[in-house]
Amino acid sequence: MTTRESALATMTERFPLVAERVQRVYGLRLPRHVAVFAALWASDQAAVLEMEHSAWGVTDYFRDGGLDLVGRDGLDERLHVRFRCDPAEFVTVMGGGSDGLHYGLWYDDPAELPTLIAHNYARDSAETWASRPPTLLGVLREQAGRFLADYGDEPEDAERAVPLIEALDWYADADAEALRQDGRPRWASKTRRRTAVSLFPILPPRSGKPHLPSSGMRLEAFQKDPAKAAEWIADAGSELAAGRPALALSVGSELHWVDRDEYREAGLALLTGAYRALGRDALAGIAEVHAAHRDLRSVRVLTTP
Repeated sequence: MTTRESALATMTERFPLVAERVQRVYGLRLPRHVAVFAALWASDQAAVLEMEHSAWGVTDYFRDGGLDLVGRDGLDERLHVRFRCDPAEFVTVMGGGSDGLHYGLWYDDPAELPTLIAHNYARDSAETWASRPPTLLGVLREQAGRFLADYGDEPEDAERAVPLIEALDWYADADAEALRQDGRPRWASKTRRRTAVSLFPILPPRSGKPHLPSSGMRLEAFQKDPAKAAEWIADAGSELAAGRPALALSVGSELHWVDRDEYREAGLALLTGAYRALGRDALAGIAEVHAAHRDLRSVRVLTTP
């Protein structure tokens, strides 16, 4: 058995145990393609690192002894690689290169598999964007392609991407099979909307209006106009109380990103109230534990006992 065959067999065997851990800790469903990425990392780590990417976040559970990891100093495991402005829907699975780039599974609804892969430059603007490929291996292939487009004219530079591309080719069938087994995410074909700083989750009918075209104006008010900010917060609270959580979710997520002391309590109340009104209690729990620990000096939370 080759190194890659062994890695794929090992991570496939570990997947049910890791998926159970993620379900128990986060209340979220783990897609099978993460196990394929874990196998790639185990067999071809040097090639992945050459493109300045790495396994990180919940993928650490796939490591040897990964299921023995615990939160350092008694911290909640859901804080592991959760950067300051990460939305609750974003769960980190891979690290990138500069400026705190990290990739996460995006959960519109905890009851469903993640709809897509998102990315965020935590040490730059900390906005959250959708990645086009549906798997982590697809993201890596896209990154390798961009690297070749930028540096492929120089033979020495082009050769840096060759080992990863060869490894991605080897794992391509396993990646496709993982997607086939999981099936198409429920909202994969839905039009994706945004606030001014992040993806906005897909909501069920009759959730109200999130007023996303006003997102940039709200962000400016939250930073410069306390009176107008108070109006938006009050309107969102009224909508939430009337059983229409969409505006509370958009305003709460914007206040989370703005990250100002004077809005912490109101923003968290809107955010968690909206999640619970939508039946997305797992996301409310992530938002609450994150709000309680946003000042951690390091996002590396999982450690050996």
